[in-house]
Amino acid sequence: MILIFSINNDYSTSAVISWLIKFDKSFIRINEDTLVELLWLNALDFAIMINGKTVLGSQITKMWYRRGGLDLFAKFKNDLIKSYLRTEHTALIEYFYHRLDKIPSINKSKNSDINKLYLMDLCAQFGILAPKYLVTGCKKALTHFFEQEKCIISKPISTPFSLQDDGGFSHMAYTSMVNREDIEALPGQFVPTFFQQAIPKAYEIRVFYLNGKFYAMAIFSQNNSNTNVDFRNYDRDKPNRVAPYTLEKTYEQKLKKMLDAYGLNCASFDVIYSSDDANYYFLDLNPVGQFGMVSSPCNYNLEREIAMAL
Repeated sequence: MILIFSINNDYSTSAVISWLIKFDKSFIRINEDTLVELLWLNALDFAIMINGKTVLGSQITKMWYRRGGLDLFAKFKNDLIKSYLRTEHTALIEYFYHRLDKIPSINKSKNSDINKLYLMDLCAQFGILAPKYLVTGCKKALTHFFEQEKCIISKPISTPFSLQDDGGFSHMAYTSMVNREDIEALPGQFVPTFFQQAIPKAYEIRVFYLNGKFYAMAIFSQNNSNTNVDFRNYDRDKPNRVAPYTLEKTYEQKLKKMLDAYGLNCASFDVIYSSDDANYYFLDLNPVGQFGMVSSPCNYNLEREIAMAL
């Protein structure tokens, strides 16, 4: 049986499950609101109840951590009891994931959220070019960085901020250019923020990685004012042209070493091909990022590839 961790309304998970059904592979899906109860756990095995169905750990042959997580104490409604049991719950969840990590899987909960600063260290370690960066809350230091690089951007260190207003519109913190006027408007001290050298791009590359294989797509976003800084700021009226792309083998080898070092066998990441020096510059990595945007336009059928790997 395949155990899948996901969230409600995740289309990519549902698309992979369609292939699992076609391949006649048994599975069970846990969303963020799925009722999961630990029945028992010992040194040899464990039993959990998922929406009324009992599943033994020994029955789970593969696991896919897509998104979401576990709440084994969800049935306790009293806030005081839940607060008292929080440390117990944390210890139990940590060990439970440790046991699940022994099952062959696509991704794991423990490395599903990557630290951008640690990622920059890994890039340096494996000889992967990345834009220069500065984290600062000091206006003087930022001014000096701007004078050095001339063209800089700002982006979140962690998960991009997003919210939905009362009208149902989504608002996201995209990558933004930072100009001299922006810096002059800042106070002397502000919240420590991630700033990065802006690389002039010939095009962007979105890559999906699975078990040693790279599936890349070039995104020609540079000539659209909506998307030339961040292609996620989509232009619905004039979509960017995209095309299948093949990374250089030597670059793939470096990327694989970095991904192996972080313990990832599946991830989505973004690269810029510079119009200045014809080099790849590594931008971001998301172990649980979307892959449908690469799968369909490039006919990679990644949903089938994932189902076959499970």
